Amino acid sequence: MRTLKYFGCITLALALTYCSTKEQPLFVLSSNQEMVDLLAVSHKISNPMIAEVYYNSEKAAIYDSLRKLRGISFSDNAIYSYWHFRETLYAGNTEDAILKTEAYLKQLASYSQKLDRQYLSLFDRLLAIAYIRLGEQENCLLNHTSSSCILPIAELGIHQKARGSEAAIDIIEKLLIETPDDLELTWLLNICYQTLGRYPQDVPKKFLIPVKAFTGANQGIPKFEDIAPMLNVATQGNAGGSITEDFNNDGYLDIVVTSSGLKAGDQMRYYENNGNGGYTDKTSAAGLDGFIGGLNCMQTDFNNDGYADIFVLRGGWLAQSGQHPNSLLQNNGDGTFTDVTKASGLLSFKPTQTAVWADFNNDGWLDLFVGNETSAAQDVFNQNNQGKIYSSEFFVNQKDGTFKDMAKSTGLFFTKFIKGVVSIDANGDGNMDLYLSIMGEKNKLLINQGNLKFVDKANDFKVTEPTVSFPVASFDYNNDGLTDLFVCSYSSSDNTQAYETAFELKGNAPVAALPKLYRNNGDGTFTDATEEAGMNHTIYGMGFNYGDLDNDGYIDLYFGTGDPGFESIVPNRMFRNVEGKYFEEVSFDGGFSNIQKGHGISWADLDNDGDQDIYLTMGGAHEGDIYQNQLLVNPMTGNNWINIELVGSESNKKAIGAEVFLVTSTGQKIHRVVSSGASFGGNSLALEIGLGKAESIESILVKWPATETIQKFEKVGVNQHIRIVEFSGEIEKKAVELVDFKMSADHSEH
Repeated sequence: MRTLKYFGCITLALALTYCSTKEQPLFVLSSNQEMVDLLAVSHKISNPMIAEVYYNSEKAAIYDSLRKLRGISFSDNAIYSYWHFRETLYAGNTEDAILKTEAYLKQLASYSQKLDRQYLSLFDRLLAIAYIRLGEQENCLLNHTSSSCILPIAELGIHQKARGSEAAIDIIEKLLIETPDDLELTWLLNICYQTLGRYPQDVPKKFLIPVKAFTGANQGIPKFEDIAPMLNVATQGNAGGSITEDFNNDGYLDIVVTSSGLKAGDQMRYYENNGNGGYTDKTSAAGLDGFIGGLNCMQTDFNNDGYADIFVLRGGWLAQSGQHPNSLLQNNGDGTFTDVTKASGLLSFKPTQTAVWADFNNDGWLDLFVGNETSAAQDVFNQNNQGKIYSSEFFVNQKDGTFKDMAKSTGLFFTKFIKGVVSIDANGDGNMDLYLSIMGEKNKLLINQGNLKFVDKANDFKVTEPTVSFPVASFDYNNDGLTDLFVCSYSSSDNTQAYETAFELKGNAPVAALPKLYRNNGDGTFTDATEEAGMNHTIYGMGFNYGDLDNDGYIDLYFGTGDPGFESIVPNRMFRNVEGKYFEEVSFDGGFSNIQKGHGISWADLDNDGDQDIYLTMGGAHEGDIYQNQLLVNPMTGNNWINIELVGSESNKKAIGAEVFLVTSTGQKIHRVVSSGASFGGNSLALEIGLGKAESIESILVKWPATETIQKFEKVGVNQHIRIVEFSGEIEKKAVELVDFKMSADHSEH
């Protein structure tokens, strides 16, 4: 997450303290109100000047007071004024920021002491960005359509209120006279013309980004329509996480959403699929009122009762102000959740956004690794922890509802800036290993030696890069039966995201923010297949997850992109897997190219029709950078599928870590591992597998994680939902009803 340096900022020495009350006895559920109160206190005591991208209203007030100090120099006044205007914009007070910036520019013009033109251009640039944001707010938010903010912008996406983009164009074109090679301004200019329906004809030719830049592979991917508003799940918020899962075990997939913002409005939401074509907000009924914040969330089943629980991660990017507690929410099986964070032994106060649940000691119970953020050593992105150490945590399940932190004794104790973590059986020995994505350093592959001992073998496996990385995932992209790794890169250039995106889309070979796709060789090594597979693209992936767009049996990749800056107006990006050989971009073909910030991504068959839909949390980190979430319904038809729910007996109940190997009637081999997907977003745990044109499945082989039991079933029909229980010799066919989303959409229009 690239951030801007603050000039002359002051440090407020605020310390977050927590006086623990007397420990509750084990097996007694803690009070939800206790966590709600703790969250309210934690969010109020944070330091606005250290938590760089948050607390914009507070920072705007601080800079306003600084610029008004008596005796302040002309240049210092300009610096503090600039940041006051910028933080005002970030706080969501767009028109106020515009008025103040314009007034200040007029004031500067009358000063006898002149600022350097390069200095003045910062104010002009800020004013242009403010007008662009105004256009987004007046059109994409207040007059939202299913085409809003999706590149290339056309038809229903064209702004009805033009003043924002028109004013931005006027400013940007003047700035480009001074700096004609500025690709960030060039990119923003083209976007502005698109919002007015005047692209490409009215864009000055020397600044025109070719139309072909906004076209994709044209491989028959139809438009995925955003129907979140029709289904009552278009939550507006900041950057956050998402989960798609059947929390009440009724055969319909529900949705959980979090928002990382620090206000009362950043309430997590629990939407229950009502089976009638829509969702019902059950947040209050579930006992979740007051649970605010959370940059990420994921499902688990920590107590093996067969009901999916929720784990919410907080404090990411907040440095020493991120001492916010995570939450473990136990699913009571009656539509309610109880916070058991303290009772389970998971209560701690460390900034994080990433964790993974897996059975690392093969005892049939899910353990938890939490990757926290310590940036003191590297000073990543100018964050200042002032010597604070936030070590990683490794909680081993004690099988009684409690956990024990064993990070030190197992070799998993790290004080790093960990931004992504995923489990993987990298060497095929039946023990789950860990891959850590670390900002500013080499990544780690912790090989499980058995008996809960881990050794870093990243150098041996040749999987240390990229050194500025973010979300990470493990999956078998070529269906060879071996689990591969994909690591998002975040920044490898001094240029901005808009600059680098324009650079690539103008036809140049990208050089910044290149990810890594590591192909598992099956012999204790991986091969860097990034270029071979066509994934050498400039992808600033914040959110990332995988699924199967077209039910062809191969895993496709979707990235939520951006950074906190309002200049980072870049599209989210989708890549289709072509027979396990390479990936082709279909971002623009399928309508996946929204230019608002994308974070938690969840793939799931939400309407039970056999193909995977996508739920995406939108919005940035800044207080005023809110946007509504998307639900992209899959219009693909033609290919067959199978939906498999695995139920562990001796292995963990949700079968996380179980492997499934299929052979179809066409001879295609397909390999899947049960998980919630990549490290930022929660796919449903059911395996939703595309089968292409296969009319039957020749065999299904299941390998269970705790027992290494192998079950094999032959001659299985397609296009059905089935359940396989560990040790059972029979496949159970599930009676699952189709959900007609069109019913809800039709109802919303009348």
